[in-house]
Amino acid sequence: MNKITSYQLFTITFIFQLGTTIIFGFGGTAGRDAWIGELISSALGVVIILVYTTLMGMNPGLSLVQWFPAQFGRWIGTPIAFVYPLVFLYFVGRIIADIRDMVSTTLLNNTPLILITGLFALIIAFCLYGGAQIIARLGELFLPIVIIIFSIEIILLFGSGVMHIKNIQPVMENGWGPIWNVVYPGGVTQSFGEAIVLAMFWPEVKTPSKVMKITVISTVLSGIMIACLDLFAISVFGGVFSRFLYPLYTLLSLISIGKFIENLQMFGVLYFLMTALLKSVIYMFGALKGIQQLTKMKSYRSLIIPSCLLSLILGMTMSKNITEHIYYHHFKILLPYVSVPLHLVLPAILLTVTWFRQFKK
Repeated sequence: MNKITSYQLFTITFIFQLGTTIIFGFGGTAGRDAWIGELISSALGVVIILVYTTLMGMNPGLSLVQWFPAQFGRWIGTPIAFVYPLVFLYFVGRIIADIRDMVSTTLLNNTPLILITGLFALIIAFCLYGGAQIIARLGELFLPIVIIIFSIEIILLFGSGVMHIKNIQPVMENGWGPIWNVVYPGGVTQSFGEAIVLAMFWPEVKTPSKVMKITVISTVLSGIMIACLDLFAISVFGGVFSRFLYPLYTLLSLISIGKFIENLQMFGVLYFLMTALLKSVIYMFGALKGIQQLTKMKSYRSLIIPSCLLSLILGMTMSKNITEHIYYHHFKILLPYVSVPLHLVLPAILLTVTWFRQFKK
């Protein structure tokens, strides 16, 4: 069987961590200091990634859902492990809802929502039939495009003369409070804690010894890139940055060079669709592979269509509008009651139990 190369692991990790943040922006509630919050989040994200990769090293050859039965025992570990695939399916539904709201409000106003989301779910299903290797190749394909678009965006923004350093000042006008509010729990879990799903891919990597190094490098680089995008948006909008739902999309609409190079919002949509697609496929693979391993199925392929349909239904029904989707479901429910326990608390407990058992031996 073909294994995932180190470079392929880097591409899928990097793009996964950019995720939908690349278009929504990060830490709007921190205002001008959002970029500081992102840098702190990525530093703490490195610590979280080290916990995950340490668990991988202490459970060689096992995936995320196999860690818990191996350390907690079958009767306790298996029910806990089953929560992860179910939550991954829910996360795919959330990304589909993001697509529904973003594309319908910015580009295709009169297109039926089910057509947009249905096509997206169909593409996810198609990618899953190829397995982990095809997902890794998708990362190889997307990474150069993302880097090229990012580079062009920087050049055109500087060329347009819309960026002003004075808009970034004053730094930390309201102290550490607003910054810490965006760092925890949202900042450390949204991009970096969610990367726990990649533990479903790590047993497929050719050189497991490089997983920790590659994942840490990806975390640092993705954090820097998001912080840079926040800085660009703040240097243009100043304190108004926090009022935009899609600040990085709006930023592209301001690019104007000689009244010839204008209306580049399509770059933003392309960003969003590529990162959202790869993140969805990774989540769905993690969910189906996890169910397969926990139920001892021969293949997960029979689960692809039902699971994609379930996530599609979730994406169409979980919220009535973008405000409910983000400000209520995400901040009030998902972060404190799902992300913190699954991404921070359970891995910490598992690491403690694993270390204690190995020390005892």
